[in-house]
Amino acid sequence: MTATKKAADGLALLKESIIEKVASFPDGVGNSEIARLLQLESDFQGKQRNYLTWSVIGLLVNEGRLVQEKRGRNVFYKLPDAG
Repeated sequence: MTATKKAADGLALLKESIIEKVASFPDGVGNSEIARLLQLESDFQGKQRNYLTWSVIGLLVNEGRLVQEKRGRNVFYKLPDAG
């Protein structure tokens, strides 16, 4: 298996895991909570916290598989309405 194929498979698994976790929060859930629940918390030199999950969530929003809802200063993610 090539490195590119491994990366694509890994990304697909991350997307699936995030969607599965978000589905258990019908009112939405934030990136930090998603990262914590999936044990994917990360940072780079104390900055850029949870960028991995944030980036994958961004892909899912762009694909229409998640929607974002701003509440005050916070952003919550949830599945799009079925209708």
